[in-house]
Amino acid sequence: MTEPTREELLARVAHLEAALAATPYMPELPAEHDGEPITWRPWEEAPVILCAHAGDLNACWACAHPGPSLLAFGLAGPGEPRIRFNAHRCPSCQEMRVYAELAEVAYSPPRTVVRTPSSGQ
Repeated sequence: MTEPTREELLARVAHLEAALAATPYMPELPAEHDGEPITWRPWEEAPVILCAHAGDLNACWACAHPGPSLLAFGLAGPGEPRIRFNAHRCPSCQEMRVYAELAEVAYSPPRTVVRTPSSGQ
């Protein structure tokens, strides 16, 4: 068996880097908050917000994806669990924010900060 050339190795590295960049990534939702376990419902498409006076509330602030974002609810609490957490995630750059009631309790930054033009899709 012959040793690969430098060019072959560089081509293989470029191929592996491209495959890694194309691998889907989803930030992990927190399993607990302040010692309290959280059970998360599956991600679903968030409702579209239509308001002419507020600008585009559906687009991602980090990458300008036109939206809608994804939404998941977390159940927790003493006794019978109830919805106490909500998470919002961009389907493009994967930026995620998790809220308990109205306070942000977790953040996962976008995978890129390059703003892409909206394609209308």
